[in-house]
Amino acid sequence: MKVLIIQLRQLGDVLLSTPLARALKEKGVKVHFLTSEAGRDIVEGNPFIDGIETLKAGSRELLKTALALRKEGFDAVIDAQRTGRSRLITLLSGAPLRVAFRKERGNLFYNRLVEWENRGYTAWERLKLLEGLGLKVESFRNYLPEIYKIPENPFKGREYAVIIPTARKSHKMWPAEKFAELAAELRKEMEVIVLFGPGEREAALKVNELAGGGLTVPESPFPIKAAAAVMKGAGVVIGNNSFAPHLAVAVGSKVVVIDKKRSGWFPPIERVREVYGNNSFPEVEQVKEAVAQLLNG
Repeated sequence: MKVLIIQLRQLGDVLLSTPLARALKEKGVKVHFLTSEAGRDIVEGNPFIDGIETLKAGSRELLKTALALRKEGFDAVIDAQRTGRSRLITLLSGAPLRVAFRKERGNLFYNRLVEWENRGYTAWERLKLLEGLGLKVESFRNYLPEIYKIPENPFKGREYAVIIPTARKSHKMWPAEKFAELAAELRKEMEVIVLFGPGEREAALKVNELAGGGLTVPESPFPIKAAAAVMKGAGVVIGNNSFAPHLAVAVGSKVVVIDKKRSGWFPPIERVREVYGNNSFPEVEQVKEAVAQLLNG
């Protein structure tokens, strides 16, 4: 069987869909993955993916990609995203089996609809899509996001923590002064590296300034896999509910995620802590406690 997984965006969602590739490959399936140009770096080098296709912006590119995929002769398409673009590509693929979760609208694009089930973590819930192919993953909790071909860590041999004070959406960002207070406390015990994405260095510098200086702020953002290498070598990674903590989970780091409520976007496992309030951000002491538990555990 030859199966196409579609997950175009966001970067965190692309990463959260990588367990689908492993689970399918373990069932003897030939796996292809369709994503955005930005998402390609996440799945490149994944040994459970036989082919990677990318979709560029524009309606002409959508039609071009759909026709190219149709020539591939897929037996099935799993649309893990269900956007307007992914639905259309699924339909135009010509695959006999078109799988997605059942929703209130847009179901006509698919002929194998799967009922969503709350499993406590988004990546585990997506594995249920395999049932649309007549396959089942019994021990779904054994599957976590994965990223491969990580370069050498430039901070190898140093003891450090990583904080990522930014997020794609500003309302998901714990205040800079709270990150600074946490960083200043961590700095007493180890180096603190502040990572950030494109266009976000000023936010990282602000945290450093509020912390009284002494934090390590790179001159420019690391590419995704280089950032993954830095996170992998960290004693702990602390960030908002954003892409960066998903990357830290994927490389096996100890992770603290700060949010206003439990999201279900992160696995309830020992090395991951979600710290949140009652629809409000937690206090610094709550985050410090979670960090200490992971560092001393």
